[in-house]
Amino acid sequence: MATILLLAGLVWAAWATRLLLDLSKRQIVSVSLSTLVGDFVAAESRNGGTPEQTASRTAAYLAAINRSVSALGADGTTVLVTEATLGKSVPDRTELVRTEVKRALEGGHDPR
Repeated sequence: MATILLLAGLVWAAWATRLLLDLSKRQIVSVSLSTLVGDFVAAESRNGGTPEQTASRTAAYLAAINRSVSALGADGTTVLVTEATLGKSVPDRTELVRTEVKRALEGGHDPR
């Protein structure tokens, strides 16, 4: 009986250690949504175009942002889409999202 309990304890300890090591590898990053959207709105105001074209580009842009931010979190990374800054302790991935959104929109496909 003691052998079974010892074996069960060792298996549990190995499982808990692996889980804790996996959690220690996770990151927290931030993305400034207001910066991305503000830059897009400023560019759209200079671009002109019909309201329908603007609505279509806006929908495509927001869908691309959504996909890019979701991709950042796919590996377990916690993505703070917020304007609250936590100092330099949280890496800012706004430029990465901006680059991916630009690439998606220049690819000529609808990112939705």
